[in-house]
Amino acid sequence: MNTRFVTDPVVKCLPKIWLLSLAFWPCVAVSQVPQGWEAIRFKGETRYYQEGNCWKAQAQGTASGLVLRQRIDLAETPYLHWQWLGRELPDWPAVDEKLKDGDDFQARVYVIREGLFPWQSRAINYVWSRQYSPGAHWPNPFARQAQMVVVQGPGLTEGWQAFSRNVREDFRRYHNMDVEVIDAVAIMTDGDNTGASVSACYRLPGFQELP
Repeated sequence: MNTRFVTDPVVKCLPKIWLLSLAFWPCVAVSQVPQGWEAIRFKGETRYYQEGNCWKAQAQGTASGLVLRQRIDLAETPYLHWQWLGRELPDWPAVDEKLKDGDDFQARVYVIREGLFPWQSRAINYVWSRQYSPGAHWPNPFARQAQMVVVQGPGLTEGWQAFSRNVREDFRRYHNMDVEVIDAVAIMTDGDNTGASVSACYRLPGFQELP
């Protein structure tokens, strides 16, 4: 896969901060990224680099992500597919991940529907939870317009974990919205709120017609 380096320090950072439902921190574009994606930093830099057939993320008390800004027609391709892998568990502190101080995840995938104004945008965060079982969900503690949805629960599972989600149905379920198009998808591994060192590897998300 071809890669490129993003050097423009203001590549649409401000809307992404809100859309990724973190905090209103200043950011700059950073890191090595897959072709067509953008890398942005919120607090410190999670290092992303290609390792074999996946993209490795390493966070040292940091938060940055990779974003693909692309309109997806959910009527044609509603199913989001992706895989991630964790080889070891971080030393997480004993803080609830539903709170701001605990809002870090070893792996997460975002889907984002932009509104005319930031408060009209909506996002779903599919996360690997250290505390809750698959199916649990809650509003993001920094921005309630984003819903956190657990797809993998506590503990380490050997090998690649594969996921398929009907994003259109999930927007109905978690936002009570019939969304025909989304505007971006993103990945992030972060440890900025807990101070944890965290790593994961991603096979990048993509949309398909079938589960």
